Amino acid sequence: MFAGISEGDLILRLVMSVILGGFIGLERERLLVGYRTYSAGFRTHILVAVGAAVCMVVSEGLHYQFKGDAARIAAQVVSGIGFLGAGAIMREGLLIRGLTTAASLWVVASVGLACGAGYYLAATLGTLLVLFTLVLLGAFEDLIRGKSKYDLLSIVVSDQTEQVKVVRTYIEERLGIVQKVEVSKMMEAGKVLLEVYIKPSPEANMIDILHHLTTLPGVYRVEHRA
Repeated sequence: MFAGISEGDLILRLVMSVILGGFIGLERERLLVGYRTYSAGFRTHILVAVGAAVCMVVSEGLHYQFKGDAARIAAQVVSGIGFLGAGAIMREGLLIRGLTTAASLWVVASVGLACGAGYYLAATLGTLLVLFTLVLLGAFEDLIRGKSKYDLLSIVVSDQTEQVKVVRTYIEERLGIVQKVEVSKMMEAGKVLLEVYIKPSPEANMIDILHHLTTLPGVYRVEHRA
């Protein structure tokens, strides 16, 4: 017995936080495969959920033992998670990335608190709603924007007009249809971010093309998202 909580219930609360936090983390993890290498993924979301659950259990235990404020420790999780979420937000020129991942970290902390308090139904429903938002509504959002049928190439290249033209020309020659090209200044001096929405031809060898892109003059980084 831990401060009024049975060992079985304690184990269930922590295991539930691992499972539910892991489900949300898996959705974010898919962005890490060859694309958002700085996003918080599977393990990070589990750690946040378990940490929040432990804080909630300890808070409840202190209340049971000393009749103190049961919400004091748990309340700090809600505000403290903001610092971790801020680390997932990245700025590249005019673009800001990672807001959805930061929000998912905040939500998974709330799910962990619910698990730690024994509110399994609220935690499970909350997780299902988060997955519905990230997966189904995310696909719907891409469909509305007309990007779901296009691959995205994110290329960091030297801020030289000729070099940008060389990269764009190579992409158009080797990959077929280019739906849209976005150019944004980056905070790093002398660099721009090219975001190219493409529809590769069936015979295109993406591995060879991406490798060759990295060898072009002035190209610093290439990321591909199908």
